[in-house]
Amino acid sequence: MSTPSTPVRRRGPGSRADASHPTRRELLDAALTIADRGGLDQLSVNAVTRQAGLAKGTFYVHFPDRAALLLELHRHFHDELFAAIAAATAADNPGPARVQRRISAFLDGCRRQPGVRAMLLQARSEPAILSEVTRRNDQAARLLAGDLRGVAAYPLGRARLLVSATAEVALGELTAGRSLPRLRGELAAFIPGH
Repeated sequence: MSTPSTPVRRRGPGSRADASHPTRRELLDAALTIADRGGLDQLSVNAVTRQAGLAKGTFYVHFPDRAALLLELHRHFHDELFAAIAAATAADNPGPARVQRRISAFLDGCRRQPGVRAMLLQARSEPAILSEVTRRNDQAARLLAGDLRGVAAYPLGRARLLVSATAEVALGELTAGRSLPRLRGELAAFIPGH
């Protein structure tokens, strides 16, 4: 006597797997590996599927195109980075000292993944990425502005300037291939009350 089995769901052309599918994670991991090695120039659909050991068609079940993959990499990198910053500063009291710790945690996080950060900087010319960069910068500025209330005349404006300056320091460190303590010190000087 046979037992009924659950039918296996097959994916046809144009179907999409959800974000939690393990194969999607394999594609993202492969893309991160390629980004660490060669940046945006090396990141093609063929290279990602080859690195993951998957068929090219599998890529399109998870992402409609390369731009969607880049957007997902950007989101993934910043989701993890923002979570690490929140964890590192969770016990800190609001104020300028926490702004400094948040900025340091961001720069340190970028230094831990220089290849990914470089690829993401290159990808800023992609319209979907540029929109996401704007959204993330606004999110970061709003967090910092909360810590600058009472010490800056225009907390959100100061926070936006700090976010932009922090991105420049991250780029400088990326280019130098090392932390730049003097540049970080100059950045800290822009934090009011610090």
